[in-house]
Amino acid sequence: MNIADSGYFNPAEDYEIVQQILGGNKDLFEKLERKYKKPLSHLISKMVRNTDDVEDIVQETFIRAYNNLRYYKKEFAFHSWLFKIASNLCIDFLRKRRVQTISIEQPFPRSESENQMDFPALGDEADKMILDEEQRQSLNAALSFLPEKYRIVIELRHFEELEYNEIAERLGIPVGTVKAHLFRARKALLDILRKRRLV
Repeated sequence: MNIADSGYFNPAEDYEIVQQILGGNKDLFEKLERKYKKPLSHLISKMVRNTDDVEDIVQETFIRAYNNLRYYKKEFAFHSWLFKIASNLCIDFLRKRRVQTISIEQPFPRSESENQMDFPALGDEADKMILDEEQRQSLNAALSFLPEKYRIVIELRHFEELEYNEIAERLGIPVGTVKAHLFRARKALLDILRKRRLV
């Protein structure tokens, strides 16, 4: 039985969780992270082969999703919205690397009920929300609260687009430390967004 037919994706349950998060229970987002980390990793690995890059994009997907949660609409399943954000991030990543890739517009087979639904085209909407100036300002505000060692690795990785070994060389630290700092930096970023209600 594949994951889409197993009942793993429960749109009604996800929508209720989203509403509770938007209502103030920010910590519930961790439940969505735990639920979707493995499927997202599987999805992203279809387009991006490097394990470190897959992990980066998984974490970035959750940050983008959390920071844009109020744009989520009940008309389509949360996992479809989340996977579309991941897909767009992959496409952006691969464009920068000038790598040819395959389409993952349908990452998992749909259940019978989903086959009867027509999801709206999300490309333009996803691009709009990711580029939204207000949301960028929220992320920049959250970044300013990070400890310097975390903020620096985020900036080098995502703004200067350096590889792990280049960041390690620039900062004079082991590659493993770079990876650990990035992981903790993104987790801290989500915590800051939740606690300071920057969304």
